[in-house]
Amino acid sequence: MLGLIPKILYDMVRARVGDAAADALKESIGLPVDRTFRLNDVYPDDGFRRMAAAAQAMLKMPDRELWDAYADAFCRDALQRWPTWWSMSKSARELLERQPTIHNCFATGVQDPAARNAITDKFLVERRQDELVTHYRSPNWLCALYEALARWVLRYYGETAHISQSRCMNRGDPECEIHIRWAPN
Repeated sequence: MLGLIPKILYDMVRARVGDAAADALKESIGLPVDRTFRLNDVYPDDGFRRMAAAAQAMLKMPDRELWDAYADAFCRDALQRWPTWWSMSKSARELLERQPTIHNCFATGVQDPAARNAITDKFLVERRQDELVTHYRSPNWLCALYEALARWVLRYYGETAHISQSRCMNRGDPECEIHIRWAPN
């Protein structure tokens, strides 16, 4: 997992409950508190799962609320950091179709081929007439985060769509299959 993901979580916790709690997040994954998350450094996937569990306990949030808060923090950061992603997409669908390409661009700076493949092999988007089907495979099992990000993107563009999962790694399936279906016009 690239450092942007834990950095956003760290910053979100720090903003909500303070520096000491945020530093405890770093300690929960074995990082010294003075370590800065670097956006393109690779961090262990299991470390982020531990970090997310610690954040959830600190913030006293159920899963959906945690991931919705994270999606808000991530997307607000992305709007400032990469405004072109948003301006070049005229709809939520356009941005969500581009998401795997955007995600995979971050892997270009990763030197280790296995680590790079672990990043680029996570997403595949299938385009259908009234829906996108995202195939997600990750040892993080963060399909709930993907759904939260999709909900945020839909709100940003003022659109509505139904999000469902037909398969989920959390239920023992080999991948998550997330359907985002727009109502026919």
